[in-house]
Amino acid sequence: MNKIRKYTAGLLSVLCLSAASCDVLDVEPTGSYSETTAYSSLSNLDLYAKYFYGVLYANADIACGSSCLMDDGATDLVKYSWYGVSAGAMNRFFYQPNYVTEQSNFRSNWSAMYTWISKLNEYLEDLNKGLIRLDPDQVKIRTAEVRFLRAFAYQELVIRHGGVILRNSDTAVDGPDERAKARSTEEECWDFIIGEYRKAEADLPASWEAAEAGRLTKGAAWGMIARASLYAERWGDAVTACDEVLKLGYDLLPGKTAADYYKIFSTPNNQELIIPVYFQSGISMKQHNFNTYFCPPYDGQPYGAADKVGASATPTDEYASSFDIRVGGSYEAFDWDNLSKYGNKPFDNREPRFYASILYNDATWIGRKLELYAGGKDNYMDFSITGQDNVHKSTTGYIFRKFMDDSGKVNFTNILSGTYWTEMRLAEIYLIRSEAYARQNQFGPAYEDLRTIRDRVGLPVLAQKGNWQDYLHDLAKERICELGLEGHRFFDLVRWGIAVETLNNKRLHGVKITRTGDGFSYERVECDTQDRLFPEKYTIFPIPYTSCRTIRCASRTRSGNNLTNHSIRDNYENATFDYRTVRIGAGPRGLRGSG
Repeated sequence: MNKIRKYTAGLLSVLCLSAASCDVLDVEPTGSYSETTAYSSLSNLDLYAKYFYGVLYANADIACGSSCLMDDGATDLVKYSWYGVSAGAMNRFFYQPNYVTEQSNFRSNWSAMYTWISKLNEYLEDLNKGLIRLDPDQVKIRTAEVRFLRAFAYQELVIRHGGVILRNSDTAVDGPDERAKARSTEEECWDFIIGEYRKAEADLPASWEAAEAGRLTKGAAWGMIARASLYAERWGDAVTACDEVLKLGYDLLPGKTAADYYKIFSTPNNQELIIPVYFQSGISMKQHNFNTYFCPPYDGQPYGAADKVGASATPTDEYASSFDIRVGGSYEAFDWDNLSKYGNKPFDNREPRFYASILYNDATWIGRKLELYAGGKDNYMDFSITGQDNVHKSTTGYIFRKFMDDSGKVNFTNILSGTYWTEMRLAEIYLIRSEAYARQNQFGPAYEDLRTIRDRVGLPVLAQKGNWQDYLHDLAKERICELGLEGHRFFDLVRWGIAVETLNNKRLHGVKITRTGDGFSYERVECDTQDRLFPEKYTIFPIPYTSCRTIRCASRTRSGNNLTNHSIRDNYENATFDYRTVRIGAGPRGLRGSG
């Protein structure tokens, strides 16, 4: 009798753990409960299906591990606080050439996703064998959840690695034929992923009862079809999928005040959420440590944790200064050179999303004023000063606000935060559709969707541009202000082909604040001590070398012809890329080397 992994609610503690196998593609499923138990009742099947939601938890950026790594952390939005070129993985990523290799890739989720794919395939194999003999209509719904989650796992692999190995058999798990498969092209992968989302959509419900909030719906499937179609450069399909989402009753929450806008991230099951990932405060297996890592450092002092929590990473001024400021009754782009125009108050009169995303000096936070100035108790630290431990001290003059629990119940010892992660919400759908329209030179409707996003927070209408580059400037700013810290920025830069020009040979900035009597003075400063490195090869992650020992890692030339097999090491370490001519949707990204 086959065995499956434990699927009870008590096993949710493993949701955020990565598999430790050296070659996950060859790992056989293990566990302790037989399929007889798993498929004996609908309630048991539900437990089994809910266990698979670990795929979403594994990719929830808010569930950061001990190294505090987020997808947006590999961009210009976030600065990690550890001093020097060898302190902290993300600092080494930016400062040390060839830190990411096929044998050491801290940003890859290869093993974790293929472990989940194997488990999901096992369910589909059992279904194919006729082992699940329950209400067919109810089984269809759970099977749709499984198909969606398998597609999501593959999607997370493809956006990092390009074309991957499709282990997608519904009749056998990890058989010899599956293990011998070559790497599929990126186009083939998108065909499969989008096809699976479409199958899932057909059987998923439009909604669930309140007690089942967070489970996948038709809206989630259409939303992911839209996102996947955008990445695959299938612009018409992306528009169609967005239209389908907009038929389903979702709504943008009011946002003309910061308090209203923040309800997106603090009100469970609100009408803007399409795919929320719910955690639960006080239950160790479902809470997360976002507050502990990123809160104002002084927050921990009442619990004996002063200088041991908070500010492990902080928002950059590149992020903070993206938000407009109101001058004379109208909003305009913020500019540090215009401080006198703002009455020397750079943090007053900013648009609502600023206050919902970022904490700043003198902001009110859980009943006190933050002291992020030099010498303040919230521990500003000049990153350029050597020989110091500047972990848990803001090196940018800012602190995260988005996703932070402001209830005052986070005590950093035994009760962590239960704030949920937003994998997808309605604002992203409007932004996807806007971009898809613009890619088809339909700039009128593209700007109408940007207008919808800006209207919600009281920002003026943008002047319509008639070309992609000018439009991209407007779109990129809106995606930063609307979706910053939600895990999109890195992949946006890559798929737009501007990651290298945005990140390579650059230094990030913060603001150094000095107390002067009853007021403050401000200086925009560099918070890097040397130029950051972001070579073109960082736009695609290498396949782990241990996996490539047993699989055929096939890649295509830029013409899309002539399958060739390359050395993983030679191709990654010596890779050359041209994203101006080779786009993500035009074929496999991975292993395009000079050899």
